[in-house]
Amino acid sequence: MKKILSALVFLAVLTAPPLLFVQEWHLDVPYVPTKPEVVSKMLEMAHVGKSDVLYDLGCGDGRIVITAAKRYGTHGVGIDINPERIKESRENAAKEGVTPLVKFLEQDLFQTDFHDATVVTLYLLSSVNLRLRPVLFAQLMPGTRVVSHDFAMDGWKPDDSAVVETNGMSHDVYFWIMPANVSGSWAWTWPEEGKLDPCRLDLEQHFQTVTGRLNVAGTDFALIDASISGDRIKFSVDRVEPGKTLRVVFAGRAVRDTIDGVMAVRDSGRAAEKPWRVERNPATRKAIDVDAPNLY
Repeated sequence: MKKILSALVFLAVLTAPPLLFVQEWHLDVPYVPTKPEVVSKMLEMAHVGKSDVLYDLGCGDGRIVITAAKRYGTHGVGIDINPERIKESRENAAKEGVTPLVKFLEQDLFQTDFHDATVVTLYLLSSVNLRLRPVLFAQLMPGTRVVSHDFAMDGWKPDDSAVVETNGMSHDVYFWIMPANVSGSWAWTWPEEGKLDPCRLDLEQHFQTVTGRLNVAGTDFALIDASISGDRIKFSVDRVEPGKTLRVVFAGRAVRDTIDGVMAVRDSGRAAEKPWRVERNPATRKAIDVDAPNLY
């Protein structure tokens, strides 16, 4: 009897369909296609264009990458761990005639190099977005646009959002611009009545929210309307002089430990602009996402 049972087990193993064997990959997110109306809104909110490089992380049947290529001439890369989805994406790209503009890679999105992206699209889960968030901050340059269907990023609040109604259902779309890291202490000198006043700008940053103080020759000024969008920082201070208050507006582009821009002194509606260049003490820089190095 034992010999007969062993033979039957051996025969069952030989004739078992491939799906009974353990696969080498697993899905973090079930495959649910994004509605065409939502795809359109995602691309619209990201201002996708011909010069962009779009990465869709968890691309499914490739529809976001393919739509961007067909509609805007955008180069795109779809990433999916499921070989069936990658095969389907390539077939769909061929049908739509956009194969020269797109490619689809069978990869784990957490092991993918997408640092050259200018746009990243997502339709994952909240838990997966939170795991992915530090990867985004580690890889993406300031100014890169990120769009997510239905799932947000917890403490990283979106710069914009929208609701798409389709077939009686509501779909949320969230949009972010990757912010430069401007945290820390910055220093420069301010020409004033024949002398150079030392200036120190101390900034705290949590994602795209910036707060801080400006010290000019020992006098503190609170920052007004401080903001960071991509690599562009802007803030103002009010300087009180006898009989009037002057609004001084600072605006510049942050590249690692340097900000280059202009400062404009507004007096009676007129603005006198001067070049503004500041340097950061690298040792004072802090991560703006505690889970990521935020290199830029």
